Amino acid sequence: MRAVWVALACLALPACQPKKLESLRIDPSLESMIPAGTLFIAGADLDAIRDTPVYQKLLGRMPLPQLDEFTRQTGLDPRKDLTRVISCTNGKQSLLMARGKFNVSELEKRLEARGAKRFTYKNHSLFGDEKMAVFFMNATTAIAGPDSDLRLLIDQGSGSGRGIPPALRDLIRTIPANNQIWAALTGGLQGLNIGIPPNSNLENIVNALQSIDTATVGMDLSKGFDLTAAVTCKTERDAKFVHDMVRGMVGLGRLNTPDNHPEFLKLYDAIKVTHQQTHAQVTAEIPADLADRFMDLWLKR
Repeated sequence: MRAVWVALACLALPACQPKKLESLRIDPSLESMIPAGTLFIAGADLDAIRDTPVYQKLLGRMPLPQLDEFTRQTGLDPRKDLTRVISCTNGKQSLLMARGKFNVSELEKRLEARGAKRFTYKNHSLFGDEKMAVFFMNATTAIAGPDSDLRLLIDQGSGSGRGIPPALRDLIRTIPANNQIWAALTGGLQGLNIGIPPNSNLENIVNALQSIDTATVGMDLSKGFDLTAAVTCKTERDAKFVHDMVRGMVGLGRLNTPDNHPEFLKLYDAIKVTHQQTHAQVTAEIPADLADRFMDLWLKR
């Protein structure tokens, strides 16, 4: 009888285990074109974002004249025509990749009509110049970046020399699949050419974060704003510094909360900052009702 109970307990154990969150997956067609030297990558699942209440309420009330003018001039509406976007950089040059629905011939005509120079490389039409160009690989994939990088991409295709570096891929796998917006960094901020104005407050913040080796950010908009940012620093002292700096910024935000909006204290209370050894993490779980009130105030500014 005891053996029967042991057997039943063993069978029940898997059901009692907490369900492991599925890892983020990148569109394979885009992943295969990412340069092997990539240090930083960020992406967004626009299809999933469009289904969230946050997106629908925000864009339903926000005037976007510049985006409307871009759509009128190019015939491309990012709000409807794009499904996924990925931006990646090796610290010196960047690529922007997009998946969607493209009327290529019409888009190319509009680009030329707006003054974009057309040039051909191996039967592909590129538009722009040496610093920045764009081409449509097919009716569902568009890529923008320096002319030299686009030519290299055309030469290599999805073969050797391309694909997410293993260290960066491992970081991306720590991001849950339910995050519609995400980013990952290896090699530290010192490897990136951020272009921060000298002697600015932002430069001081970036300098203070030079101790970060790796970082991930994920945001889920399905129930409000759920954000998780995790960093690994060179030393435990560095992680403690990052922890204290972020907590100080949150505390400053609380002190500057307008007297007529005390409910926004809940927004800062939702931000949790922790650190353990060389790791620091920031989480924020802002419910939809508080997110709505914050957007209302922001849109009225």
